[in-house]
Amino acid sequence: MKFQRIIAAAVLLSLAAGSAVIAQGLEDNVSVYTSANGKRYLQPLADVFGANLNSGFFRTAKIKKFGLSLEFGIKAMVAPIPDEKKLFTLVEDEIAGVTWTPAYDQEVATVFGPEGSETAYGMMGIDIETPGGAIDTDFFPLAVPQLTVGALFGTEVTLRWLQYTINDEIGEIMFWGWGIRHNLSQYIPLCPVDIAAGYYHQTFEIGDLITAGATYYGFQASKKFSILTLYGAIGMEKSNLDISYTQEGAGGVAFNMEGENSTRTTLGFSLDLSILKLHADYSIAAQNVITAGIGLGI
Repeated sequence: MKFQRIIAAAVLLSLAAGSAVIAQGLEDNVSVYTSANGKRYLQPLADVFGANLNSGFFRTAKIKKFGLSLEFGIKAMVAPIPDEKKLFTLVEDEIAGVTWTPAYDQEVATVFGPEGSETAYGMMGIDIETPGGAIDTDFFPLAVPQLTVGALFGTEVTLRWLQYTINDEIGEIMFWGWGIRHNLSQYIPLCPVDIAAGYYHQTFEIGDLITAGATYYGFQASKKFSILTLYGAIGMEKSNLDISYTQEGAGGVAFNMEGENSTRTTLGFSLDLSILKLHADYSIAAQNVITAGIGLGI
């Protein structure tokens, strides 16, 4: 399986989830990477996917103690791609079963880098052609459906789910996630803000190519002013992205990558317009994320 097909599958995940903006113009590249440099080529994809997945769970910290609350909506996340994620420095690697050593420090494109192949110069005159970037974008989007149901003793449950068949070659997208959140301010007399704590876990698979997981847990606080709510959060997160494929002449190739985010701070606002719920926030972390959501709820 060529690298560009893996990237196409990842892009189609965003399309299937309803993303409004996605990169176009995937190059028909066959990557020479089978080891260390392949991981460096794909690492930015793991970073942005994990950061996007761990976004958009909440728009307020207020949770009823008892009574029905129900909200369904679409959460759209966009991860800006900084310049440092578009290039990486080549290192010693296994190329077609032979150890290849770069002749000097040379930067080449990551998956988000400039299009077009580039010659990489190796020791003893052994040069290789490196692939250009497969996704020409400064922002990587993702969108997911989300259902939140409450409340019992100040507790609510959140579900995310998506299933979609791309084609016979790539196979099926299977994405699901769940979370649970509890109201903490109910235990604090005369608390001036709403406070909650939550835990969320998600997994997705794209055929036999990609398997990923993401986990987020943390605390949220919010304050309501008429239809406007201001909210913030501090959380811990972890994500991983496993990619495996068969490359002609190299057999099976697999990469396991962890997203770079470990902590994040989120600031945002929401508007409660009767049954229509709108919100937007910005998460500050090693990989920043912009999130917006629209939903219907009671």
